[in-house]
This record gives sequence, C-alpha cells and structure tokens, in this order.
Amino acid sequence: MKNRVKIGAVVAAVAVALSGGAAYSSLRKPAYILPVASGVSIKPIAYTGDKITSTVVRGIPDGMGAYKNAAGDITLLSVHEIPSYSPLAQLSKSSTSQWGVSITEFNYNKFGRITSAKDFIKDIKYYNYTTGAYGDTPIGGAPAGTTKGLDWNISRFCSATLVQAGGLAFKDGATTYGYEGPVFLSGEEDGDSGYARGFAFDMDGHGIQLPRMGLASWENLMPNLKSGMNTVVMGNEDGSSTDSQLFMYVGKKTTTGTFADKAGLTNGDLHVMSIPEIANDNAFRAKYGKNNPVAVDFKKTIWNANQATQQLDHAAQGTEMTRVEDGEWDPSNPNVFYFITTESNKDSGATKPNPAEPTFSRDGGALWRLTFVDGQKPELGAKLEMLLDGSEDPYLSKPDNLGLTEDGIVLIQEDPGNNAHVSRIVAFRPSDKKIAVLAEFNKDYFATGAAQFMTIDEESSGIINVTKLLATGPSDKNHYFFFNAQVHTTGGALARPDLSQTSKIRKAAIDKATIEGGAYYLMTISSWDSVFTK
Repeated sequence: MKNRVKIGAVVAAVAVALSGGAAYSSLRKPAYILPVASGVSIKPIAYTGDKITSTVVRGIPDGMGAYKNAAGDITLLSVHEIPSYSPLAQLSKSSTSQWGVSITEFNYNKFGRITSAKDFIKDIKYYNYTTGAYGDTPIGGAPAGTTKGLDWNISRFCSATLVQAGGLAFKDGATTYGYEGPVFLSGEEDGDSGYARGFAFDMDGHGIQLPRMGLASWENLMPNLKSGMNTVVMGNEDGSSTDSQLFMYVGKKTTTGTFADKAGLTNGDLHVMSIPEIANDNAFRAKYGKNNPVAVDFKKTIWNANQATQQLDHAAQGTEMTRVEDGEWDPSNPNVFYFITTESNKDSGATKPNPAEPTFSRDGGALWRLTFVDGQKPELGAKLEMLLDGSEDPYLSKPDNLGLTEDGIVLIQEDPGNNAHVSRIVAFRPSDKKIAVLAEFNKDYFATGAAQFMTIDEESSGIINVTKLLATGPSDKNHYFFFNAQVHTTGGALARPDLSQTSKIRKAAIDKATIEGGAYYLMTISSWDSVFTK
C-alpha cells in the first residue's frame, strides 16, 4: 500500500450505524471494476456504506483472510487501513481501549451472499519492553526513547494473512506442538512514524502484539506452512523507497501459553535479508537482472529497542529493497516465497512510460521469488531471483498486493496512487512468462474527464485464493478469489451516488461511517488458457 499523507481524501471514523439504515435512490451501485479477459467474471458482494445486520461497512478495506466456519459458511476477515493522522479517526480517540484501525468479520453463505458483518477485535494484549511481560495496556510499555506511537492508537493495518487451522501445529508422536486453530496476522504500516507493531489474532477476536517480529512499516507477516517445529515468518517492510528490508522471524512451537506462544510467534529471533556485495535493489538489477538466482543470507538483527534504533541495525545488517509490498508462500511448494517491490528507485526500465500512456508517470517495481533449500530450516540457505523487473508489457504501475494459485500463477494488484493510469489486476504465469490483464477499474468513474468521474486515486487490494473453500466438487474447475477495492474519495460524496443525499446532515453521517468508497468482490476464472490467449 502506498504511503499516503492525504487528509482530505483519506479519513476515518468509528463504524457508527446510520440512523434509519442506508437509504437508496433509484441509482444502481457503481461498478468500480470490470473484467477484461476472457473467462473472467466479477461479482460485487458488499459495498462500503452498506448496512449489514447492525454494522455499516467501513472504507479503506485491505488485507483479508477466509476459512470455513462451523455452520458450513465462510468467515471472511478484512482489515481497514485507517491512518493515525485522519481527522475523523481522532473523533474516536480513546485513552482506555484500542482505536484507529478495525477488522470486520463477514459471514458469506453457500448462496454467495454476505449475511452478517460485525467488528472482529475483542481485545489485545500488549508487550511491555521494560518488564518483558504482556498486559492489557500499551501505555508505559514502549521501548526507551520512543517518541510516538506504540499506544492505544493502532494505525493502518495493511495486507494480512490468515493461516488455516493446523497450519501452525506440528505433531511429534503423541505430542502436538503449536496452535491448531486458524490465526490472522497483520501489522501497522505507517512509514517511520512510530506506528510499526505486528499483531496476531485468534478467531474469537483476541489479539496479541508480536514484539519479536520487530518494529517496521509492515505490509504483511506471512508464516511458512511447511510442517515442523520451527515457525518461520516472512515480514515485508513497506517503508521508504531507500530504506525497506525483507525480514525473517524464526521461533519454536510450544505446548503451553497463549495461542501465539504455542504457535511459536513470541519466542524467536529476527533476521534481515542480506545479499552479498549488493547494497540495494538497483545494484541487484545492474549486476544480476532477471531470471538469475542469487544466494542470499539472513542476518540476525535486533527487535527489543525503539524503532529508530532498530531501523539503524536493520539497515546495517540487510540489503536495502525498494518498498517491499505483499508476499505469499507458494501453496504447492512451501520452500518458495514470492514477494513484490512496488517501486524501483527510478530504474530506467521500470519507469519507462507505457507506450499507450506516454504522459503518465509509472514505476513497475519488481516480482521476486525466494527459494529456500528447506522452508522449515532457513539456515540451510536460499536463492533470490527477480522474475519481473517492471519493464514488461503490459507495463505494471506500482504492483502492490498479490495472490497465488496452486498451479503456479501469480495475481498482481496495482496501486498507482494519485495517477491518471487506471488501476488493474494482472496475472503472471512464471512457467512460460505470460502476462495478462484480468480486470481494470471502470473508466466511466476513474478516467480523467469521464462524465461520472470520482477520482484518479483507486486501487484493488486484499486478493486471496478461495478456490478450496468455494469449489462445489471435483467437477468444478473454476478458480475463485475474494478481493476488495479502495476508492480514495469520501464515501458519501462521489463514491456512492446511489446512497440518498437528501441533506448535508445525511451526507456527513454517510461520510463518517463509510470513510471512503470501496467494495468487496468475488472473481471467478473459468480457464487460465483463455486468460493467457491473446
């Protein structure tokens, strides 16, 4: 996700219910994003501003996770990337409980409908860096020298990862180590501002801070799914374009303590990726280019100092990457980890304009593949390879979130920022290097000068592969994905023209509840061959 510092367009508030419910005019809900490839269909399942049960859906939806619940439906979790500097977020400020970001829990039934929505977070345990103990308050527990953040305000949860039940457990003989339930992870991504904690949640909404992951501008925290005693978590830092790193945490599963203790998320060491004789992303591009695997190290770094001190050690130990965005372990090979850098620090190939949009600025970033000898034993070594360098047609513009399929296809979501380029979802097949555009935001709303123009600041996010959850049986060959859209304009103004705007008071209530425009979608792909056939 981009590092936004916009007050007018990005605002936040508690998800208050609109009095009388959400009134609708005769206008249809806006179709924010449309399929463009053969074999792709997109269905909206919820919009920012919808009132579902007693909850009004908030804006700035981002990282998601889904699992099959006891009723046979699907529980869908979504974070909301609420920034600390938002004026409306300040209205919900609390000195006794968590405020700022939120997580929404949706129920998606077998008929393809969302039937309920509610706030997910029940409580959070915070780490005290002085006492080494957990407690119910973050106040007084920050590392010495902390000047901002690490308080009740949790700022900008970004991408997220849900580990399915059993993914953080290991059975050795008659003894089960680890935690057997699902775990949802996310972290604060607010640059170097001091909001930089990682968190994990069980499915009852109980959260816990993860101090040993370190303090960094977290895009995502992604546990390895290979069975074993070790708990290996990759951490992607979306900080500055010249000071972001790729992290790796290694802990041990246990049989006692909280769900996070058992899962091995609280007892390990933090490491940062170091590429021998390579200082930064640009140096890697110049020396190795694409499709050339290079051995990398992971050096131990500190986690128990204030953020500024940690950042100095992270930079000293690791190779500088250009804003590490989303990542995911290969579901078919747990020794392989894919990740994206959203920028290239002005690399000439990655920033060359798209010939179809010669006046639009662009940075194509890069797609990377990190292959371990053994994902459970990272000390055995790994090799890093750049698969896309940002110069390829169809000329990516700030690749951001990604998703993977079991058959090795990478789905990439663009976040071009406040840019005239209309954001897309792109698929890349590493086996034959084919790239295809799957979907694009609707130019009726997002192209400059359009009659129904909303903004040039739109993005999709949070894409997750839910094929195993939604497939109806062996004969169902479709591929299913949930994702969401962020429309960075206030919700009651332009983004929801179908909502009744009968008065300034009504509009203000909608804006406060919805924050911005946005929506949740189900994307179905019937045939990858159709997608990649031009």
